[in-house]
Amino acid sequence: MKVSDAFSGFLEAEDIPDGKEIEVEIEGVRMGTRKDLGRDGRAIENPLMKIVGVKKEMVLNKTNARTIRRHHGNEMDEWPGKKITLFRSTCDAFGKKNVPCIRVKGKTL
Repeated sequence: MKVSDAFSGFLEAEDIPDGKEIEVEIEGVRMGTRKDLGRDGRAIENPLMKIVGVKKEMVLNKTNARTIRRHHGNEMDEWPGKKITLFRSTCDAFGKKNVPCIRVKGKTL
């Protein structure tokens, strides 16, 4: 059993093969509450993106949502059926540097 299967919450950087780009199709986007808490003790709400053929949902951060918006428009309800490319990278997050993360490349309309 894989660790990523045992703790199957949201899609993580480690779910993307290192050095690979994966083209996926957006199935839908919904608002959801993450179980981890924000700094002020409240639950965090984020858009959660469902990808065709993928069990885990992807938490959309501002960077990835804005990248998709540039290619597929501002209305998330119109994203189903659109294609994007996911790849593994690092970013500065949660007060740490070089944290593994998922990044998005959009496909032109």
